[in-house]
Amino acid sequence: MLAAMPCAAKAGTVPGPADEPADAAPAAVVTVSGSRQERSTVEDDPRRTPTSAYRVTGEQFEQQNVTSLEDLQQLVPGLNVQSTDPADMQITLRGIGDGGGQTSGEQNIGMPGSVAVYLDGVYLARPGMLSSLGDLAWADVLSGAQGTMFGANSTGGVLDLHTKEPTFVPEASISASVGQHDYERVRAVVSGPLSEHWAGRLNLISSSNGGAVTNVRNGHQLNGARSNGARGQLLFRDGDRFRLRLSADYNNANSEPTPVLVATHAVNGTDAYLVRSARVGNNVLYGSTVDLDDETSTHIVQGGVAARAEWLLGSGWRLRSITSYRYFHSAPSLADYQSVQLYANSGFQQHDRSWSQDLRVDAPTGGPVDYAFGLTYLGQKLEIEAHTRYADTTLPDIWLGTATGVSRKLDVIRQGLLRDRSLSPFAQGTWHAREDIDITAGVRFNHEERGGSFVRYNRSPFNSGYLQITNNLPSATVAATWRAAPGLSTYAAASYGEKAGGLNISSGAAAQAGLDSLIIRPEKARSGELGVKADLADNRLNLKADIFLSQVRDFQTQGYDPVDQQVYLLNAGAYISRGAEASVHWTPTRAWQIDASAVFNDTYYTDYRTARCPPEVLLAPNAPKSCDLSGEGVFNAPRVTANASVRYEWNAAGLKNFVAGRYAWRSWMYGTVDNSQFSRVPGYGLAAFSAGTSGRTDKGEWTASLWLNNAFDKTYYKRLVNNEYGSVTGYLGEQRTLGVTLGYRY
Repeated sequence: MLAAMPCAAKAGTVPGPADEPADAAPAAVVTVSGSRQERSTVEDDPRRTPTSAYRVTGEQFEQQNVTSLEDLQQLVPGLNVQSTDPADMQITLRGIGDGGGQTSGEQNIGMPGSVAVYLDGVYLARPGMLSSLGDLAWADVLSGAQGTMFGANSTGGVLDLHTKEPTFVPEASISASVGQHDYERVRAVVSGPLSEHWAGRLNLISSSNGGAVTNVRNGHQLNGARSNGARGQLLFRDGDRFRLRLSADYNNANSEPTPVLVATHAVNGTDAYLVRSARVGNNVLYGSTVDLDDETSTHIVQGGVAARAEWLLGSGWRLRSITSYRYFHSAPSLADYQSVQLYANSGFQQHDRSWSQDLRVDAPTGGPVDYAFGLTYLGQKLEIEAHTRYADTTLPDIWLGTATGVSRKLDVIRQGLLRDRSLSPFAQGTWHAREDIDITAGVRFNHEERGGSFVRYNRSPFNSGYLQITNNLPSATVAATWRAAPGLSTYAAASYGEKAGGLNISSGAAAQAGLDSLIIRPEKARSGELGVKADLADNRLNLKADIFLSQVRDFQTQGYDPVDQQVYLLNAGAYISRGAEASVHWTPTRAWQIDASAVFNDTYYTDYRTARCPPEVLLAPNAPKSCDLSGEGVFNAPRVTANASVRYEWNAAGLKNFVAGRYAWRSWMYGTVDNSQFSRVPGYGLAAFSAGTSGRTDKGEWTASLWLNNAFDKTYYKRLVNNEYGSVTGYLGEQRTLGVTLGYRY
């Protein structure tokens, strides 16, 4: 299932630059080639720190029917992805990730995530910019602070994804999948030469799925999504001296993210949600059915262009340049999720534009030191406009407990602006101290200038004016690798990183809290790791294990100010992530492929004394102004995640056949930053099975497969959120889905 990336390459290898083209996938790594049982060794960047990493190849994405980042967490242990729609996604690795937005329900778009996402070397300012996982060559999931080789905010880790590039051999493929619950997915790819030096590639994807939520008022199936996208590429190649890869992509997506009522709670003998519902005539339904007079819908348009140029200079020097521009526009219409009208046509529009320029120089390899240095520039402009429009009735005031007429037809408007610029030089290299010992070290210095404003109208009016902050963010890493024996290596690594500061431009603080309440300081992370890797039984058995410890200070999350009694995003003390992980890949024969991996992760606050109290405390009499969560677990951090898969292949009657199965387990976790018992996400395991066959024709190969996701129809929640008056709402995960995929390629 996964390829565990090993330690740095031995001295004397001649690797290419980082982020090698897809048809020359990196790594002094062992990768699983899926239908081929042998594992091929390919070269990796010797300057990359040899810390824990998992690789999933494009073939494995197709075999496992993985089409989104949320699906990827079923293959990679320690990875946690929470998403309701592309505009609202949090990624966590080993318990380190995005800390904002889970209690108030507002996304903080002025604060970057701790796990950075890169696509073909381009930093994505928000994870939702990765619209689809189609046509991938491979994806690396790297844990720990990675800020020296990856220049933006990667204190928790990196998702480094690479698409397939144009080929000079003609090829084309088409696949179509259909399944239960209106599941459909069609993908078409064509690639080939355009002239002696030019090749092109076009990838088209259309997908849709029905939702697991039924609105009993009109019979609509909600929580589904539809997406259409295209990605075109041109490749110019002048022998080994120069390569230019141009790409452009576009995606248009619509969805109906709809939470369901999971539970209501009585505090001090009173269930306030049921009491308020009775007063306004709200029909209370639990589970996968809702009664809504209005329905949420989101519309997202995004895309971008990029140019990647690589020169092979004299004496083995290499120069790489990556230039990019991306845009992201989200325009949701939000409902109040009740059966009576409390809000009317509310929404939260976001318009995000980002651009970058990355330069990297690689020194000649093969000597005692392999090193690289470079410079990265990132820019971003973000604009938001949010409306909370109350209905033209008396119901909003009854529901909120405000005086008659206070909320009627009220439109609370919030406008935010963010401008971000950063420039960061870096250098990193590996010293081959002996034939069996490598020392890797790197440093990056990121100068960041950020400005923005927040304005609120019609309720608690507030105007920050234009604010500016400047931060200098250092990152550093050092690691030692010892190849103790053929097929056996160990490593020790330490790193330090800082994530960019932020501004509260979507959920700003109250006026009396002062302008300082809008500014979020940089988040700081220190990480250490010890690991071992062994290749046994003629490389048919591959083992990997490590222990890790990370400390995060100035955690950027949601907190509570006891003086002003306001909830907003701020820096909240410190926490520790520590644990161990292990993985095994075994091919006992050419017909069998067996993979298993697991992570134990103990993540807890060492200092969080002014946290927002959970509703079970806030709704009780004489509730304190804030709560102390020091010593308690961090949210979005399951203690145990584990994955296992098996695949068996055989030939019969001229056909290639296979059967496969996988199982992914994760233990319970706190779903909101206040560590509420109401919103604890229960642990769950998901099983998937597939079987298929393929055969050759005169010009190509056809494939057919049958697959079953969530085979045991486990009811699970992607996210649980504390809502009004002690109620808890949740976003349901995938239902059991039986489907078939047919494909043809030549």
